[in-house]
Parts: sequence; C-alpha cells; structure tokens
Amino acid sequence: MKPTRHVGLLLLVIVFIIPFFSGQESSPPLGDLARQEREHKQSQAGNSGQDETSGLSEGSFKANILITDSHAAIEKWVLMPAAEKASAGRIRQLIRDKKFYLPFVVTEYDWPAPERMNLTAHVRLLSPEGRVLLDNPTFSRTIGADPRSPHVIVLNPVMDITFDSTDQPGTYTIRVTVTDHVHSAYAKAEERFELVGKAGTETKKITTDPNGPQ
Repeated sequence: MKPTRHVGLLLLVIVFIIPFFSGQESSPPLGDLARQEREHKQSQAGNSGQDETSGLSEGSFKANILITDSHAAIEKWVLMPAAEKASAGRIRQLIRDKKFYLPFVVTEYDWPAPERMNLTAHVRLLSPEGRVLLDNPTFSRTIGADPRSPHVIVLNPVMDITFDSTDQPGTYTIRVTVTDHVHSAYAKAEERFELVGKAGTETKKITTDPNGPQ
C-alpha cells in the first residue's frame, strides 16, 4: 500500500457530525477580534503563527479527548460526577469497520454560563510511525454553553473515525489544543489508542450517516 493512498483513505473517514448539544448560539463570537489581532501581531513578529499559544496564558480549564463508540457514551461522560471522569470514556483498543467518536471536551470552565464563548480545537492525528495524518487548526468550535452542563463543554462538531483493512495496526496518537479566544487562554490534551488486527489488502466503501450518531 502506498503511503499517499493510506493517508487519503484515513482522512476520508474523519467526518463532521451534527452538534452534540442543541441550542447553541449562532451570533458572531466576541473572540474573533482578539484572535485576529493576535494573528496580526504574530505575522508582524515574523513567526506566521507557528506558535499557536503565543500571546496566550495557560488556562485554568482542562482539555479532554474522549474515545467512545456511541453518542450515548459521550453524554454519559459529560453528565457523570467529576471524580469519575478520569477513569472513564476512553476506549484504548479500536477495531476495523466500526465507527468510533473522538470528542474534544472542556472541563472546569469557570466563567459564567451566560457569557459568550469562543473555543476552538486544533487537532493533530499521528500514525504509529509518528507521521501526521491530520493537522487542522480549527477542526471544531463552540460559542455557547449548554445549560445542562455549563462547565463541561463538548466542542462541535465531534470527530468520528472508522478504520478499514488498509490501515496499519499499532498505536495512534491524537492531540488537541483548545484555545479560549475570549479570555486569551489555552489547554492541551493527548490520548493514544491502539488499532488491533492484521491489515489486509482489500478496501471497503466508506459511507457517512448524515444524521450523525444514534
């Protein structure tokens, strides 16, 4: 299997699904001007934004990457007590031909729930050899809290991923940097999961469900 073909197939199965929580505000976020000004200063400094945390402070909030096999599992994690979250919601072994969800979740977000948000997730996915398969600076964002969990925020859209017979087994790494553009703060997280089973030679047709997870 050629490396370029492998990357293309993997990226095809990383798709956007409908927002995890409904009722989010759609008006322009307050952090846009702050982000634009920071990017302008970075450009003037000659670094072209290479350091994505330049001008930011480390936030008091936490970034989390979940690895689940259902939409219900995401909601269960969001609503469970804080003490149980660290040991839940992360499947460590993935199999082929099955959809898994990798939501990016902010916890311990202490600003008032009615205050407008502007959170974005920079996502990187690395192969078992360390090759970058995905590097998306604005994969998902959230501009409003859900009243059911104002301090635990699932960024939208949620990533889902399906491996097929052409994908290499081994340990994959996913990293996220969540930036709060309103408060000029950031948080980072990293998770690893193993794709188990022997890689084959046949490809399968990739389809996506426009209605998102059930």
